[in-house]
Amino acid sequence: MKQIVDFALGRGFWLLLAVLAVGLLMAAQVLEHGFGVLPCKMCLWQRWTHFGILFFAMMGFWAMRWRLFGFEKLAIVGVSGMVGYGLGIALWQFAAQQAWLPFPSGCTGDASMVLAQAGDLMASLAEVRIVPCDKETFTLLGLSLAGWNVLVMLGVLGGLSFKK
Repeated sequence: MKQIVDFALGRGFWLLLAVLAVGLLMAAQVLEHGFGVLPCKMCLWQRWTHFGILFFAMMGFWAMRWRLFGFEKLAIVGVSGMVGYGLGIALWQFAAQQAWLPFPSGCTGDASMVLAQAGDLMASLAEVRIVPCDKETFTLLGLSLAGWNVLVMLGVLGGLSFKK
């Protein structure tokens, strides 16, 4: 039993965190390319957070593997920073979707009116679709993806609290 706990709090923790980050990134790709759920600007910001978590999780895993404990501390700080950043964006987007906070400028409304005035440019960008952040394009069990991201980030922060 002690070996399982040691693994879960050691390399297993970092491996689980890396798998979670990859799973979130893969789910985003499946939703986008498989089901046509296009991301908004804030959704793309949250994806960068997942890439950062993956990077620092792998750093923590290899630091534990090679007994480079200084790098594990750096990985903890890095993951904490990325999770804090991701949680902030997810909370902001979720609160804005509930009309509790404003969205960042350039993230709402319909930009097609601006592009329509630039005739030739519009023709060359016919394939580009702009998704405003104020539109919930997908919900799961009544919660937007930003809401789910808030829950995931809080769960990761809870897991980080067990790291030494």
